[in-house]
Amino acid sequence: MTNKARKNKPTRIEKILPLGKVIEFLRQRFHDPYLNPEAEVTFADFQTAFPEISREELEEALSHWVMRPGARVLSTKTTDFDGHELQVWYVHGLHEEHADLEDSMSRGPLPA
Repeated sequence: MTNKARKNKPTRIEKILPLGKVIEFLRQRFHDPYLNPEAEVTFADFQTAFPEISREELEEALSHWVMRPGARVLSTKTTDFDGHELQVWYVHGLHEEHADLEDSMSRGPLPA
């Protein structure tokens, strides 16, 4: 297998939770998560959206998409919610077209 072919092959965790599924979940919930500053979801929201994925695999997948090299699409931060710290995920401040282009360069186009 060539280096180029290896780079285009999705990892195990990318098969379990492709970035396109994460973006589609955010689109369904917020319509345009790229322009909505309130488009933030908790880990519990992801668990509800993807019940077929174990907690451990979901944690691994979210970490993978936040930490992967290249243009960032998914980010996380800690916010204050009723006096408690809460970790939330959001679409990094990219325009949708840039995210689609970046993903198509690395793994293939995002599903619409």
